[in-house]
Amino acid sequence: MTSQTFTDSTITAPHGRPGLDALIVYAGRGLRDMGRGLIAVILAIYLAAIGLSIPQIGLVLGASLIGGFVLSLVVMFSANAISRKAWFVIISAITGAAILMLFITENVWLIGIASFFGSYAGSGMHWGPSLQLEQSSLTEVTNSQTRTRAFSNLSVSSAGGRAIGSALVGIATYLIGVRDWELIDAYKVLLAIYFGINILNAAIYLALSSAVESKASAGSLLVNPLKTPSRKPILKISSLFAVDSFSGGMIFDAFFALWMVDKYGMNEGTIAAIMIATQGLNLVSIWLAPSVAKRIGLLNTFVWTQVASNICLIAFAFAPGAAIAAGIWMLRGIFDEMDVPTRQSYMMALVPPEERTVMAGSANLGRGLGRMPSSTVTGFLWAGAYTVAPWLIGGGLKLAYDFAIYFSFRNVELPEESD
Repeated sequence: MTSQTFTDSTITAPHGRPGLDALIVYAGRGLRDMGRGLIAVILAIYLAAIGLSIPQIGLVLGASLIGGFVLSLVVMFSANAISRKAWFVIISAITGAAILMLFITENVWLIGIASFFGSYAGSGMHWGPSLQLEQSSLTEVTNSQTRTRAFSNLSVSSAGGRAIGSALVGIATYLIGVRDWELIDAYKVLLAIYFGINILNAAIYLALSSAVESKASAGSLLVNPLKTPSRKPILKISSLFAVDSFSGGMIFDAFFALWMVDKYGMNEGTIAAIMIATQGLNLVSIWLAPSVAKRIGLLNTFVWTQVASNICLIAFAFAPGAAIAAGIWMLRGIFDEMDVPTRQSYMMALVPPEERTVMAGSANLGRGLGRMPSSTVTGFLWAGAYTVAPWLIGGGLKLAYDFAIYFSFRNVELPEESD
């Protein structure tokens, strides 16, 4: 592949109130993932407790992923018609409202419909309409010199939020172990907290200013990503992200929790403690990611740290005991999310400013498309007693993605790395 250079016209400081808007985006991500960290621990266990089978749980989670994909499409195509601020508020409110369905029914179809709209798949993974809104909004209020650090701050907010969310599961442990509550009743307390988190988030987003909105001229109400000048790299990176997302969707936190319960007999409090420790390691690596990227480049950082992470993932499937499994999972946490800020910054640097909303939307749609069938596939593999398969298939595909994206973009020269 011949060397390519993409220009960056965002060297100058952004206008408006970038500091405050960035803080609001960070706070919104932290709250959003606080809820996701909470539901990641309890969701599959709660659904099993109210009578859903493993394949049905997989279908419910799959409906959530499909819903996120559809909403991502709507957000991307309506970028010129509906403001980012409005979408932030709408998505948070819908997510909160959909959780109420779990209080009023045990019908798998009604729960599936609510999951479609309400993002029940508490995977802790950062894809979907909220992510593309965060990426494009932060890019508007940063420049090429501060963008990677801003995405690192966003990921720190995310990891911190998920750690707090996992810690909140201790409320249910207390209610069940000390107060003798039934599991379902104790988990409903956590679901009520999740509802409140999303409503609070909707209120916080109301404070965003117009600085986060796209500065690109709107030629029409609908955006067509296939007509953008950078459509070739956009489509290539979106396709590769789909492979990564499919493999990641097979092994997300809800299934990790169920694996630790079924194989090792762990309780939810111990699982939450492992997740908290893992998120602590994530915080360190995420914070260091911009510094590492300055030394070895954005592409090298987000590829090679993932190679290490995915080797750990495969090793986790063969852990002979609970302590070793937990240790490998936490070791993976050192590397697992160092790619998040560097990958997002790389995406934004790969295209000119006027195409960054399309890049964010297309890349995250690729991730959403890949993720849609993954949890359902895991559910059926698990039901067929192939419980180890998701870890091996997911880890193997992720390694293939790492090498594919490296060899596809290794000769692309970014402006901030050409000095």
